[in-house]
Amino acid sequence: MFEFLAEWIGIGLVFCADVFLLRKIRAARGRPAHAVSEDALDMAVLTWWVMPLVAVAALAVFAVSYFSFDLPLWLSFGGPILIGGLYCAYKYRQLFRR
Repeated sequence: MFEFLAEWIGIGLVFCADVFLLRKIRAARGRPAHAVSEDALDMAVLTWWVMPLVAVAALAVFAVSYFSFDLPLWLSFGGPILIGGLYCAYKYRQLFRR
């Protein structure tokens, strides 16, 4: 039970740190300040909605390419994961530009 609570506290602290760093980096670049709730919503949508959907889509592409098209494992797994990671990094960088 303690490990479960520690994990949720850790997730909350990482989320708060992400929002704080988003605000600091955006302010350092001279971008207009947003409300904390808006920044938290943007970060939550990215980490709890966009990234899991991209991961599921990458795993679906992996399954189709590996089992249907008989591509090598490194290509069928590495390609979708690389593309999904680049897309998530792009979306993360867009948060700093708004």
